Amino acid sequence: MNKKLTPFLLSAALITFPNISYALRCGNELANVGDLKHEVLLACGKPKSKEIIGYIDKEKDGDRIRVMKLEEWIIKINNFYYSLIFEGNKLIKIESAGKDIK
Repeated sequence: MNKKLTPFLLSAALITFPNISYALRCGNELANVGDLKHEVLLACGKPKSKEIIGYIDKEKDGDRIRVMKLEEWIIKINNFYYSLIFEGNKLIKIESAGKDIK
């Protein structure tokens, strides 16, 4: 591959893909996508904020539709904020939410 083209393609890929992680280091612990709320709480401590951001129809069982709550937690680690999205009781998404401006 052309040596001049490689940095360009790498830069384009980094800009194109969203800033989403599958694990978050909280001190010596990790919060992973798929963890339950209490596991994230034990690893990262109490969130700075919690908000219900919506509901989703998850699965249909006969005539009943199971509705799952979507909740966002904001966690602060080393002057950086992270958005953790839970579907029901399970962590489904971790994103950077910015740096503390102090």
